[in-house]
Amino acid sequence: MSRRPRALWIALAALLGALGGCVSSDAEFPPPEPPAAAIHFKATPPGEFPVDVYFAAWRDGYVIYTAGAAPLYLIPDKQGGYIIQSPGEGTRWVVERSDGSGWNILSPNRPAVYLLKQEGGGYILQPPGELPTLIVPD
Repeated sequence: MSRRPRALWIALAALLGALGGCVSSDAEFPPPEPPAAAIHFKATPPGEFPVDVYFAAWRDGYVIYTAGAAPLYLIPDKQGGYIIQSPGEGTRWVVERSDGSGWNILSPNRPAVYLLKQEGGGYILQPPGELPTLIVPD
């Protein structure tokens, strides 16, 4: 997976922290496909076609599904943020911006990625030095 889609899925994980409302599951492992109660988003990276992304509640956190990628697990931390885990990837942290305008996605070996709220319910993903990605509810 290239750096751009990985940043996209990480940013979408931050989005999930603000949503809630999905049906929770106590299953030991999340289902391989998104459940019917999952929230659907369209994410459009610059110059690319929109991608379907689904968010579902699972245990104390959430799972993010997208075709062709391993699921991302969003696990709440004890300080109001989230920890992002995915197979074969390092740990990342999602923290709300102090001004309430969105979230910072932090990684120990990369600059912060910003996920900014937009009027009308959309979001802008802004990795450093790259064009922004538009994320809208479907």
